[in-house]
Amino acid sequence: NGYIFPTSAPSYEWWNNPTFNSEMTEYFQHSYPLSLELPAGQPKQGFTAVILTHDRVSMLFETIKSISNAPSLHKILVVWNNVDKDPPLDNEWPIINKPIKVIRSKRNELGNRFYPYPEIETTAVLSLDDDITMMSHDEIEFGFKAWLESPKQIVGYPGRVHSYDTHTNTWKYNSEWMNNISVVLTGAAFYHKYYHYLYTYKLPHGVREWVNYNFNCEDIVFNFMVAHYTGLPPIKVTPRKRFTCKNCMKDGLFTDPSHFNERDECINLFAKFFDGVPLKASRYRLDPVLYKVNEVDDFTKAFPNIGTL
Repeated sequence: NGYIFPTSAPSYEWWNNPTFNSEMTEYFQHSYPLSLELPAGQPKQGFTAVILTHDRVSMLFETIKSISNAPSLHKILVVWNNVDKDPPLDNEWPIINKPIKVIRSKRNELGNRFYPYPEIETTAVLSLDDDITMMSHDEIEFGFKAWLESPKQIVGYPGRVHSYDTHTNTWKYNSEWMNNISVVLTGAAFYHKYYHYLYTYKLPHGVREWVNYNFNCEDIVFNFMVAHYTGLPPIKVTPRKRFTCKNCMKDGLFTDPSHFNERDECINLFAKFFDGVPLKASRYRLDPVLYKVNEVDDFTKAFPNIGTL
């Protein structure tokens, strides 16, 4: 099978590293379609926003203020990843009507955003980067309502797609406009908090260590993991495609040309880890029913400020 489909062939580590082999074998033995039932009070429970940040305090504060008016927001959990600098003092944080809890990380690792913190009291998690300052509370609230109807899936905003290049026999990562999506970035996405447990305790240690060492692709492997366990694609909501904040051009990861090349490498590496690519593609996007219905005024629409491209 590996000769016919080389991207699905087990890796060198699979065959030659007993620890890796047993770890991956156990992982696949415990994979099955998940049945995640929502508690009866979930809509009232709301969601917890988990924001991963390092040192961009002004943008972090903007992001906090931009999401604070979402009616279903329960709490904001800030994962402070800067081990060399203290987070802002208590009296320096934005004053909002929802609690803010700061978690100080012991190591600067991307996987810290997926740790099952006991402070996450809601079933729904909204994972955010610290520079998502452009989203309206209508976009966020609609995303949460959409997630309530599909709690096993990742439901979010920045969509990407993978494809197979028959000329190079490799997988590719694509962030351009396409007719389908197979990845929703966890820089702005809702999902079930159970996936934090799976990422931290069930995803093979070697996969997580690779992500933490290379400081890239935690969102891709998270999508791999969810698709592997559910057999379902992610869901993109609302029309917005551009998630570039005004002041991020100088220090964002996307300014590094090698960042996107590494994304291709990630998919090919994870394909070996997972013995194939479990990602599923979807050709639709969810928008509010009255989106772009000009005959109805904004007072009638449940989500009038749904954003632009």
